[in-house]
Formats: sequence, C-alpha cells, structure tokens
Amino acid sequence: MLSTQQLENRSSFSKELELKQLIKSDRVSIIYIHGTARSGSTIAEIVLSQLADLTIHQPFRGVLQKAGGRFRATKLDFDVDIYDSACGLIVQQINQYLQAKQKIIVVIKELAGFFKPCIWQRWLEIPDKFLFTIREPHIQYMSWLSAMTDKVFQGEGKFQENRDFVISKAQITETSILSAEWEGTTISCNQVAWNSLVNDFYQIKKEISSIRNTTKKIAILDLVLFRYKPKIVFENILAKLCLESKINLTYLSKIDSNVWDIRDKNRPMVRKANNSNTIHPLTTEEVVNLNVFPIKSQQHIKELIPLYLDLLFAPEQAYLPSLAELETTELIAANPFLACAVALFHLKNQAQVNNWFQTIAKSKPIKIDNFQSSLEIANNYWA
Repeated sequence: MLSTQQLENRSSFSKELELKQLIKSDRVSIIYIHGTARSGSTIAEIVLSQLADLTIHQPFRGVLQKAGGRFRATKLDFDVDIYDSACGLIVQQINQYLQAKQKIIVVIKELAGFFKPCIWQRWLEIPDKFLFTIREPHIQYMSWLSAMTDKVFQGEGKFQENRDFVISKAQITETSILSAEWEGTTISCNQVAWNSLVNDFYQIKKEISSIRNTTKKIAILDLVLFRYKPKIVFENILAKLCLESKINLTYLSKIDSNVWDIRDKNRPMVRKANNSNTIHPLTTEEVVNLNVFPIKSQQHIKELIPLYLDLLFAPEQAYLPSLAELETTELIAANPFLACAVALFHLKNQAQVNNWFQTIAKSKPIKIDNFQSSLEIANNYWA
C-alpha cells in the first residue's frame, strides 16, 4: 500500500486543496452523512437539508458513474481522479452560494465503500460533523437485495417492493456481478460497504481523539430506531453534533433549489426516499429473518451482525431504548431481532433475555424462534 507521501507524490489533489482552503476560510461548514446503501442516509440527508444552504447528494459516486465506473479506460490508484474531480464540483457549488452569503452550511451525503482508507484519511479532514447511518442487517440486506434484483432484472423500480419476486430470484441476484459502479456481486459489494463503514468510523474516532480542542463531532443514526422515535433520535443527533437549529419532522420536502445531484433524482435507488414527505412508522410486515434467504445470503447477514452491533452500541449512537421502553412499546413486534439485541445489551445474558421475552410475549403475538441463530451471534458478541 502506498504511504501518504507516496500518494502525494504520484497524484494531484489540486481541487481537494481548494476545498480545504474554503474550509480554512471559516466561510463553510460541512455536515457529512456516511452510510451503507439502504441504511436511511438519503432520508437523513433530506431531514438535515433543512439546516443547510446547500445539499450535495453522492458527488463521488455520481462522478464515478459519469466517468464510466471502476473499469473506465483511464484511472488513478485509489480512484484519486474521481475523488479530486468530485472535490472540484463541490467547490464549484459552494462558490455559487458564497456569492450571496458570507458563511454557509453544506450537507454532503455519500455511500460507504467509495473511499479507500488512504483517501478517507484525507476526506475526514474536511467536514466538521459526521453522521453515520446504519440499519438492522436482516432488513438492510433485504432492501439492498430488492434494489439489486430490480437492477439485475431491469425492473425500473417495480421489483423493489415485490418481496416474493425478490426472494424467488435471490440465488441469482446474490451472486450477480453488478455494474462497474459497484465492482463486485450483490453480496460482496454490501460486505465491502459494511466493512468500510465500521473502519471509517473507528478511523475518524481515532483522528478526533488525537486532536486537542477539535470541533469535529460524530453521531450515529439507526434507521429502525429513527422510524420508531424520530423526534427523540434527531434531537439527540443535533445535540451530539452541536447543532442548535430545530428540525421539522412533520412534513419533509426535498427542496430542489438547494439539493444538487449530478445524476437523475428519479432513478430507482433513491426515488422512494426523494418522494417521501414523512417518516414512515415501523410495521410488522417488514419483519424478515434468516430463513427466507438462500444459504449464501444467510451467511452474509451473519457476518454483518457484529459490525452492526459495533455501531449500534457505540457511545455516538443517538438513541437506544431502555428495557422498560422495550416492554411498553411495539418495537419488539416490528423488529424482534433489534429489540432482543438491545435487551441483551442491557442484560448481557441470553437466558435472561429469553425469560424476559417470554414474559413480554404473553401479551403480544410475537415469536423469536426464527431469530435464534442471529441472536446467538449477538450473544457471542458479548462473550
């Protein structure tokens, strides 16, 4: 692997330098959203756009796709060419807004997996605030598998909501080679994104801990918990990021005037989120367990669970229900795995969790039998 100095010697970061100079001028503050696909990062972007003068949606992925993807004819190591070019587009957009205002707030949202570690090390110097988004792995993977099934079978969005079709084609989709933008199969791309997300999180934590009097802040949003308690979750996020503004969660609107996206805003991957005007509550129809997936997908989800728990239980997490809250709410019906994983966090003993659950289940039509193998992984997490 190239050292930082070797990377500097072999690459041009002229546009990145311009962006860093804008940051140093104290005229620009960047809130950066970082998550896997299907983790709620676009919804978080829509919410946080209320605070921003400018919102930029996936500039790095956008430039990558427009340039021909990972297998384009000419490229630099670690996609430095894409990184610097996207920094240049960010600078262009910011400069337009600085003509009218002395200081602006910018929200930038990107997917985990684009930044190689040596590039992430450079990027993390730029934003002030970092919001990581996560989603319980059974549901996140089902959503990702659905999106990729739609892509593989050219459904133009119609297959994303058809779970029966998605499951019937899962053995094909899970190992299908995706477009050059993703570089891998449905499973491998998702695994890379999760690995990157967790590694990126620990890298920025390490960076912050080494800097005295830093203004950089981190928060984590869990999409399931956000949909369960949207007001509490976002109030806590604002507090963790030291943002004093208020957010309106009653009605959401992606304001076209301040959201910049190099790609089609109506493409299937983001169409539903872009057209949402509210935070949809959790429903029991979303519950999904390992048994509905083929073996390879089951194994993949099992590998994601410890990564998910790393961020779910990190101090930067915006909200974690207490045992008392779990006992009096419907979260346990809408996502039994997450509810039991949180109970395990509080009790640290699978037998106690089982007893606790059986007591709760007497008054609720809930079963966790189909989640036992997943919960064993959660139990081993604390071993």
